[in-house]
Amino acid sequence: MVDSEEFRKGLRAFSTGVAVISVKQGDTFHGMTASSFAAVSVDPQLVLFSVARTARAHPLLQSAERFGINLLQSDQAELGHYFAGRRGTRLEIGCDWIEGCPILRRTLGYFVCRKWAQYPGGDHDIFVGEVLALGRSDAPALVCSRGIFHHLGPEITPPTNGQVTRTDCIETALGAASCDM
Repeated sequence: MVDSEEFRKGLRAFSTGVAVISVKQGDTFHGMTASSFAAVSVDPQLVLFSVARTARAHPLLQSAERFGINLLQSDQAELGHYFAGRRGTRLEIGCDWIEGCPILRRTLGYFVCRKWAQYPGGDHDIFVGEVLALGRSDAPALVCSRGIFHHLGPEITPPTNGQVTRTDCIETALGAASCDM
């Protein structure tokens, strides 16, 4: 078995966007920062995230019919830290209620979801949501790598010197059994 701290460090090596999961809590909402957001299916339109069973948001999500997934833009690191519990001072955070779900304002994008399924996953639960509504912008994304928030750098242009590119590989793969990279 792999050492649990090494396992965490290995997972943190994979860079991801930063999301805040939002769920109704009485007349207000609760949020938690997550990096485990992923697409599941286009038909039906499903997304997922996982939550530790010890997280304060877990019982709220377990009983919720709907939740929001808010994708943070590069100038929203403070929100990411706040909802990760890394900032002690309370923030006044604006949200809009869309389809009965709290959605943070001015994000990179959001998904309003109806809980579709919940599955056990070790010490976490995997929540699958059916997308009811979404919004998006073209703002730059906030990225998390090794537990630290970053801005994306400049775009890396594809090679033009005759090297095999992903596009060449896909086109070749359509007519061939293999593709060398």
